[in-house]
Formats: sequence, structure tokens, C-alpha cells
Amino acid sequence: MTDPAITRSAAAPAHTVKSGRARDFLTIGGTAIGVLLLLALIGQTGWVAALTGSLVIALVCFGWYHGTVDSAADVEAAKQDDLAAEARRKVETERRFRIELIEALPEIAMYIDSQGKVEGANPAARKEFRFAANGPLLTAIVRRPELLAAVDTARRTKEAQSFEIVQRDQTDRHFACVASPLGLGVLLTLHDFTDIKRMELARVDFLANASHELRTPLTSLSGFIETIRGPARDDPEARDRFLEIMQGQADRMRRLISDLLSLSRIELVEHRPPEGRADIVSIVTEVREAVAPVASARGVELRITGGEAPVVVTGVRDELTQVVQNLIDNAIKYSEPGDVVDIEISSGVAAGDASRLAGRRWEEAGRMSITSAPAASNARSFAVLRVSDAGPGIERQYLPRLSERFYRVDQGRGLKPGTGLGLAIVKHVVQRHRGELLVESEPGRGSAFGVVLPQNA
Repeated sequence: MTDPAITRSAAAPAHTVKSGRARDFLTIGGTAIGVLLLLALIGQTGWVAALTGSLVIALVCFGWYHGTVDSAADVEAAKQDDLAAEARRKVETERRFRIELIEALPEIAMYIDSQGKVEGANPAARKEFRFAANGPLLTAIVRRPELLAAVDTARRTKEAQSFEIVQRDQTDRHFACVASPLGLGVLLTLHDFTDIKRMELARVDFLANASHELRTPLTSLSGFIETIRGPARDDPEARDRFLEIMQGQADRMRRLISDLLSLSRIELVEHRPPEGRADIVSIVTEVREAVAPVASARGVELRITGGEAPVVVTGVRDELTQVVQNLIDNAIKYSEPGDVVDIEISSGVAAGDASRLAGRRWEEAGRMSITSAPAASNARSFAVLRVSDAGPGIERQYLPRLSERFYRVDQGRGLKPGTGLGLAIVKHVVQRHRGELLVESEPGRGSAFGVVLPQNA
């Protein structure tokens, strides 16, 4: 923007210079003519000579004025124009430098001018607030009252405003915000400290969960060690039985710690969507080969449908492998000898059909979506993975708690024990991949877990 004072200073000089020159010539010419007329009155010269001299002086002043005043005014005006142009160039250079500086900042940054318009913004800001070019009003792209109020306060008081906001989405994001006065406007920056926040929460959760869940197996191990060192010292049969139990408890602690670490790692990056590509068919094939001995030992058949061609999705292969591994492990665990675990893979499914195909196929079953539907995703098509078993099934009242940490459905129903973290891991991986996790279950018929993942954006 051009400073109005610069425009006013450029318009003033021509009139001022011209008026001053006219006043000078009138003073000199009038004085000379007055002297000639005075001499004629006192008889020192004739009237003809006095009038002729006055006419000559007037003509000389008139000619001299018009021959010199315009060029002098033009020179002065040109000088003032140069000064104004230089001032405008300086303002424009500062504006460009400000915009380039904001563009180079790695964190979200915007400059809001005195009119409340976004004069400059970097790619991170345009992506976060979803606008393409500079120029819109801040109120048109930002809906956070605390952010708008901080910008307004910083502009009025000329004091920096610091505050924090939480962006609610599929996963919460935490920002440290600063609105700093800069020139006539305000520089607004948002620093994403979600990783730090998640690390703090993950550390606290890990310590709390580990201390709680490891207490029982550690107590058992301590009791068996005392028994072996005492009453069972000379009883080989009892000692062997206790050692086998201790081995089982140690294995459970190992699985528990492994699952807790996996869950903590996933939660740390859950707010960042993956950028890689992974083939669901190859993952399912790999997992089936890995669990085939377990399924064979239990007399359970693994049947894959729809895996004839690769099904590529946007995702991290290792994390999706955990999803497939946990779902198939659970299906095998809850199946009886002679049962079949169906693994169905679909590709190129529209958003409206994906949820139905994944977890809305049994009319009498209870069902729910454990994670939010992918309606907000920019993907044009989706892949669907559905793992179903013919186990005892799960009553409706238990479905909402399936993905809670350490939650295990009533053991009296014949379901096998586990760490209680498998479905929690599945839930957080699916959330990170901006997908949907569904479950439907009918007692006496079995359970089915469906995962919907975006294929392209």
C-alpha cells in the first residue's frame, strides 16, 4: 500500500514554487514602476519617458517570469516525484521482503495488514486454512474466535499475544500461537507441538499401563520362585509344572510390553497421515503364511477371497501388517476346529458402498463404527478388508468397548485371553490412515471386522 503522505507531498511543490516566483516578480516590477512614476511627479523626468520605462519593465518581468518559472517548478516537481517514487519503491521492497520471509518460514505463518487482509502466507498456512492466494480477509478463512481476538488485540495494543489452541479433527492437533505486531499489521505464527504433547501423554500412559498390567504376572513369578526355592525344592514334578507356568507368564509380559511399545509408537504419529503405498493382497498373503501353523494346529481353515490382483492403498506396510495380523489372530483364536475364517479383499469401492461392504451385511447382527467414516477423505475410491469368523460372537453391549486398552470380553463366554491391546492398535493404525474400522457380530453366528482404506486422492 502507498502511504497517503507520499502522494500529498508529490502534489504540493508545483503550485508552491509558481506562487513564490510570481510574488517576487510583482514586488520587483512594482517597485521599479513606482520609482519612475515618482520621478515624473517631481519633474525629474518626463511622463512619456516614465510611462515608456514602466511598460518596458513590466514586459521584461512578464517575459522573464514565464521564461523561467515553469522550468524551475518542473525541476522541483521532478525532484519531489523522484522522492515519492523512491518512497514507494522502499515500501514495495519492504512488502516483498516481508512476504518472502514469511514464505521461507517452516511453521504456519501469515501477515495480516491493517485492513484485516492476509497480505502474505506460506504454503503451510495456505494448506492449514485451505485458501489458494493472498488477499482474503482473515475472518473469511479462520473460524477460531481466540485466534481472531488475539490478532485484533495485538494490532490495537502493539503487544505480542501468546496462546494455545487445539484443532479438533480425526486426531487432535496442538498449536502454540503467537500474534506479534509488525509495522501496521500483525504477524501470526502457529507452531505444531502435537508430537511433544503426544510423547508426554504416551510416556505417562505407558508407565501407568505397564505398572498396572505387569503387577499380576510379576507377583505370580515371585510366588512361584519362592515355592520352588522352598516347599517344591525336592519335588521335580511340581517344579516342572511351576516352571511351565512361569514361562507362560514371562511370555505374556513380553507380548504385553511389545504391544504397549507398538501402540505408543503409533499414537505418536497418528496425527500425520501416511504418504507411502502398500499392497493389501501381499500383506494378507504374508500374514496367512505366518499364522498357517497356528491355524492348522487348531483345525481352522483360512480362506481368501478377492486377492487375484494387487490392491494398493495409501499407507505404511508395517503398520497395515499389524492390522491384518491382529484381525486374523483374533479370528483364529475365537474359532473352533473345523471353522473357516474368511478374509475378503475388495478394491475400487465407492465411499457410499465401502462401509456397507465392510461391516453392514448381517441383518440380525449388532454393529458399530469404531472409527469415524472416511467421508471427509479426498479419496475417490477405497479398498475394503473384511475378516469374519464363525465363533461365539459378541453381544451388542460389549461392542463400544472393544477397542479400549486392556478390555477383554467376559472370559466366561469362552473367549480366549490376550493382552487386550490388539484392537486398540488396529484402531489407531486405521485412524492414522484416515480409514474406517467397523465391527458386526451376532451371538451364535460369529464376528466380522472390516477396514476401509483410501486408495487414491
